[in-house]
Amino acid sequence: MKECKQCGTCCRKGGPALHSQDLQLLDNEGGIDLTDIVTLRKGEMAYDQPEGAVVPLKSEILKIKGTGNEWVCKFLAPSTQACRIYKNRPLECQVLFCGDTEPLLKIYDKNRITRKDVLPEGHPVFEIIEEHDQKCSPQKLAELAKKILENWENSAELQVDLLEMLVYDKSIRDLLVEKSGLPADSMDFFFGRSLNRVISGFGIIATPNGNSFSLRKTKGSA
Repeated sequence: MKECKQCGTCCRKGGPALHSQDLQLLDNEGGIDLTDIVTLRKGEMAYDQPEGAVVPLKSEILKIKGTGNEWVCKFLAPSTQACRIYKNRPLECQVLFCGDTEPLLKIYDKNRITRKDVLPEGHPVFEIIEEHDQKCSPQKLAELAKKILENWENSAELQVDLLEMLVYDKSIRDLLVEKSGLPADSMDFFFGRSLNRVISGFGIIATPNGNSFSLRKTKGSA
């Protein structure tokens, strides 16, 4: 088996998706916490490594978060280029080798886990997650963003619909943190990336404005 040189190249291309073999890491001290995970929901646009393109996800996946607004794995220590949880690293990190990606491709889309695999059956947040997925589905968001950008100047009503989604998404996160005491950093696991971050990928910037948001197009958007 080829030995990883721990150069950090793979880690800078994004954190790994999690598989059933990684569930044990969530229980390990010094392993992975819910605050380290981001849910990418079904229908959300994401980079697919084998296809080499950004495509809608066919199913939900859980990934290790990036650093800030980048996809550089949060466990990469920039000063040493080493993994801070190397002994407890996920399956994809164990099988990936820069010079031979075949082992990774064999397990890439196999046995991936979702929020339901992590949370115990009957968890009280499930009902909230289901409601959020329905009201803030990535498919609805993508369709709405596309229609708005097609005719921005005459999209006032559609922008109101988008703002309602954004406000709901933010309020449900804030409410859960306030009422449950769960860490704010864990909301990316429970509800996925915030909608104002997701729509930036479509070319719309949502800036917090009191209890709502103000919208504008990014330069170069349709």
